[in-house]
Amino acid sequence: MNTKVVYTDFDGTFVKGDSYLRSLLFFAGYTRFLVSLPELLITVIGYFFKAVSRDEAKKRSFRLIYRGMETELIERKLNDFYNQMHVFPKVKKKISELKDVGCKIIVVTASPDIYMNFMADKFGFDECICTETEKNGPVLTGRLVGNNCNYSEKVSRIKKSKYYDKDAQIIVFGNSKGDEEMFKISTEFYFVDKSGNLKKGRTPW
Repeated sequence: MNTKVVYTDFDGTFVKGDSYLRSLLFFAGYTRFLVSLPELLITVIGYFFKAVSRDEAKKRSFRLIYRGMETELIERKLNDFYNQMHVFPKVKKKISELKDVGCKIIVVTASPDIYMNFMADKFGFDECICTETEKNGPVLTGRLVGNNCNYSEKVSRIKKSKYYDKDAQIIVFGNSKGDEEMFKISTEFYFVDKSGNLKKGRTPW
């Protein structure tokens, strides 16, 4: 097994916090966000009481905020959004070391392509595997294409990646149960806690 490939989660693993939640306000602006807030709260409450699944909550929130939004509006704000990302130094250092010895670095995240492709390019990832969104020309329809890229979907998408090799040494970075399926296919994994510390081969559950 000479080939090494790194698959890393993004939110809470490479960067601090949840970029998707921040994106809802950042790209919508206060007026649009406040108009959508009542329905967003209903979705959040439904999710909290397990009446709404995680994937359904994602679909609803995305539709509420992004339906009808022009992609150009998002593109104009991407660099400012990138500058809001707080990278975990220890994670960045470890991944940079792996990149320096020739590893391909692929980000695998439930966050959407409307900003993740840009983030992947800015952070120097070799490939971006993320939740895909539907566009009608230059306008977002508010719908997702396929499944939310989380849990087992992450592994399904990894196996379709041009860098996937079942005989390679697979190194995974993650911070939640949404990454557990990736841990299972790895030969080496690192759990990242809320402070950005790395725990090799150990999860808190």
